[in-house]
Amino acid sequence: MATTISNELKLNVVLDSALVALREALLPINAFSTVYNSVPLQGTDKVSVPFFPLATDATVDFNGTYAFSDTNAINSREITVNKRKYQALSFTSSELARQPYFNPEQLGFLKGRKLAEDIIKDILGVVTAANYGAPVLTSAASAFDSDDVITIKTALDQAKWAKSSRTMILDNAYEGALLKDAGIKNAAAVGTASAIQNGLLPSIAGFNVIGTNLIPGNSQNLVGMVALPEAILVAFSPVTPSSGVRASLTNYETVTDPETGLTIEYRSWGDPDTDTEKSVIEVNYGFALGHAAALKRIVSA
Repeated sequence: MATTISNELKLNVVLDSALVALREALLPINAFSTVYNSVPLQGTDKVSVPFFPLATDATVDFNGTYAFSDTNAINSREITVNKRKYQALSFTSSELARQPYFNPEQLGFLKGRKLAEDIIKDILGVVTAANYGAPVLTSAASAFDSDDVITIKTALDQAKWAKSSRTMILDNAYEGALLKDAGIKNAAAVGTASAIQNGLLPSIAGFNVIGTNLIPGNSQNLVGMVALPEAILVAFSPVTPSSGVRASLTNYETVTDPETGLTIEYRSWGDPDTDTEKSVIEVNYGFALGHAAALKRIVSA
């Protein structure tokens, strides 16, 4: 006898799975100044994001009075949440009633993963030579190793980067090259067997390393970057539909990750002419350039 799963339960599974995929794939974005606002925007489209300007004012000799500049006084910036990306789902009444192989968990995960992929490519699309200058390293994946990481560290030390909060985001091929590095695989040398046992890189030369296959090439052979949080400012926040729009929806739901506050939205409505239920999983976000000096690109050629 077939087991019937309620539509409400299916929806919860879809949304939960989509959220898991989103959170997992969006991990590289957490390297930047990112705010996940779980509270829907009301009356504004702006979210305050932490921003700590680099100290560039010259040190001043005391000359009878103190002179102050407001250049470095701002510790937040307002980011406009003006990006809306969604993944669409639609089913006819017949499909909903007679789909024995419907897997809501897999469907939600795939939709969430694709949504995250397009969000990351959009945000990291700003990582170009025009915005952040010449690359700190040019290397093929086959030649990349821990010595290159040390070379990058040295370049950043000479550029007087803060030693804390440095993050390295790498294409998976470059992450894999580091996992193969004998010095990193050697648990006795690095104090952990996470690389060989779990495929997780330890901190290397002061960098937290994040591997991903979602870095856009940006027509400039981009394969990675090293960054401080202030390089890119990012904000996420749901936008509640107006009362008139909501009245025409059959369902509007949000689900929020309790740890980060990342929220995805679900809207559905019916089309009686085609006997189809239409729905979307949506994320609202915005971003802006931070400090050009707080990010260095890694390119393959």
